[in-house]
Amino acid sequence: MRNKLKRLPVYLKNVFLLIMLWPVAAVLRKTNKAYRHLWLVMERGFDARDNAYWFFRYLRERQPQINACYVIDKASPDYCKVTQLGETVAWRSLRHYLMYMAADLLIGTHVQPAAPDLMAYYHLRQIGIHPQGKQIFLQHGIILNDMKWMSYPSMKVDFFASGGKLEYDYLVSEFGFPEGIIQYTGLCRFDNLIRENNPSNEILVMPTWRGWKYPQGERFYETAFYRQFQSMLENPRLLKLLEEHDLRLFFYPHIELQKELDKFKSPSERVVLASWKEYDVQTLLMRCNLLITDYSSVFFDIGYLEKPVIYYQFDMEEFRKYHYQEGYFSYEKHGFGPVVKTEEELMNAVYECVGNDFRIQKEYRDRLDDFYSVRDELNCERTYQILCRMDSGK
Repeated sequence: MRNKLKRLPVYLKNVFLLIMLWPVAAVLRKTNKAYRHLWLVMERGFDARDNAYWFFRYLRERQPQINACYVIDKASPDYCKVTQLGETVAWRSLRHYLMYMAADLLIGTHVQPAAPDLMAYYHLRQIGIHPQGKQIFLQHGIILNDMKWMSYPSMKVDFFASGGKLEYDYLVSEFGFPEGIIQYTGLCRFDNLIRENNPSNEILVMPTWRGWKYPQGERFYETAFYRQFQSMLENPRLLKLLEEHDLRLFFYPHIELQKELDKFKSPSERVVLASWKEYDVQTLLMRCNLLITDYSSVFFDIGYLEKPVIYYQFDMEEFRKYHYQEGYFSYEKHGFGPVVKTEEELMNAVYECVGNDFRIQKEYRDRLDDFYSVRDELNCERTYQILCRMDSGK
């Protein structure tokens, strides 16, 4: 209740803007070609690295007849690469609000696609306040945990992309959306992963976050997350392996934990503490030979590339306390690599993987085949064809 009260001014601001700007947007739809038949595309508003970016890039390169505009903050490190592709609008600008209300399709990776304030519009939608455009949810990672708050009618969208067959079956059976809204298209970013895959002598360590209530600031030093990953970055066996095999290790925490990145250190120049502002996740995924993660769904991307993964899960109970509960996916039964609990087990698994020339074992390859019934470069194309039918009213 307290958090909702804090957010009340934000909700009121957005309701006020909807009321004031709605007639202006209606006029622009009829008189200004920039607002007519518009597909508005966005991720968080300050980035362009995920499914929305790759779908926008597909539209500009393959379907230039579509009136598409990407929403991004001008201060974003990704701003220039988006402007080179096509039309952009500044995040939370007056024009963004007008386009949001005028667009035919609102396309994004988060729960209220392309909205100036994602959570505010998510809650406003629950009480019937929403723009007239159809809402296209591209996702920003395959769902594996219990995330029923995204089920219908808690979340109302007109299109919900699924990235894998097992995920699709789970969503259809458990999330309650009307028939046809959930589609197994694959994730748009998967296309580029296959096209540009270029493994080199790199190991990627990419742990996920732990929820908003997880200790932050100075208290972060006391967490198991910090202690275990800092210890790993200093592990003599790991550093020796990097030297002997001419490897580099990139440590890239989830974007919600990047603010804690400066707390980590390593004695080796072969270990890179990778900031999201300097390194693109897709590039790191395509370059790495091995992924080490804890619970991050990014392992699905690595699986799509048929690369090995190791799950380092030293704090499962704490993770479930602060983050999501287990869903349909079991790391032990469905995972694409071994699950380890201790640093010693982790080092043994890494040594085994390197000694096996980073080849994925048959047991895990079979699991990949079960999860992905389709693995190709047509994810954007499938998404586009469905959206065209939606936009034309078919």
